[in-house]
Amino acid sequence: MRRGSSLWPGRSLGRGRHAGVAALAACLLIVVVGLAGLPRVGEACAADVKPAAEAQWAHILRVVAALNEDPPQVPDVYLLGGSSALDSTISDTSWAAQVRKLGGTPVSAHNMGSANQTYAQDIAIVNQLPAVPSIVLIGVNLGRYTRPVAAAGAQPAYRAAICSLGRPHDPIPHTLSDAQKKAQVYVWLTDRYPLFRQNFAGNTGQLELLVAACQARGLHPVLLELPLNLPIVRHAFDKPRVQYRDSCRALAKKYTIPKINFLKRTHLVSSDFADLFHLVEPGRVKWQLRLSKTVVSLLARYGMESP
Repeated sequence: MRRGSSLWPGRSLGRGRHAGVAALAACLLIVVVGLAGLPRVGEACAADVKPAAEAQWAHILRVVAALNEDPPQVPDVYLLGGSSALDSTISDTSWAAQVRKLGGTPVSAHNMGSANQTYAQDIAIVNQLPAVPSIVLIGVNLGRYTRPVAAAGAQPAYRAAICSLGRPHDPIPHTLSDAQKKAQVYVWLTDRYPLFRQNFAGNTGQLELLVAACQARGLHPVLLELPLNLPIVRHAFDKPRVQYRDSCRALAKKYTIPKINFLKRTHLVSSDFADLFHLVEPGRVKWQLRLSKTVVSLLARYGMESP
């Protein structure tokens, strides 16, 4: 049976949805360097590799366009977040296959993380996803609260949110030594913690809008703690971590959604990280396995397993 069939009755997409995606495409043609040389939609999805930093948003756009053009006839699972989320899985194909192997349910899995991704941009993505049964894993960590929130009305549409790319993320060329990682702890506390304090309230409000946007579209939002190099960080970030985690717990209670943290149970070591936040092999293998087991549980929670 064709993927675009009526497995999910009453979930068809109107022309407005396609028009929104088309507007995004025009926007990204202007702001993404080298877009003309990237693969077509089908090729980008089939390649199933993490795109170069400058093409991350272009990749997300193409995945969204492909999903709207031909919505899956199986449940969708999305992971949203910054570069820490992007680097936390091996590939979409292996992630989906692992979920099916562990739980027996076929899914369409998509890591839609990108460098410096904000909650406002998450809202923009969610508002363009196909309206089929979906789990939206919302990655939360310290970095998601350091970005400034645009003034009210500054980004009213998906197109505007996607265009505010900011500075491209510089990929980490190699795994840092433990001494270098410890130095990064001091740098974060000196340079990034003031930004966290300055932007915490605004981003907390944006996260609530994101959860509400998911539920308004019939999607299942889940708050997910992203990787952190605890063997190096130890207790240095305790104060800001307690602050955002308490706010997430309150939000999860208010909207009756899961808040999931399997960080300690994954038993990550420093060599699983390139720095403080970004996984490398074999850290991704460990993390993706835990993530897949979590997705299996969520599919059961929401009655989305195969008969």
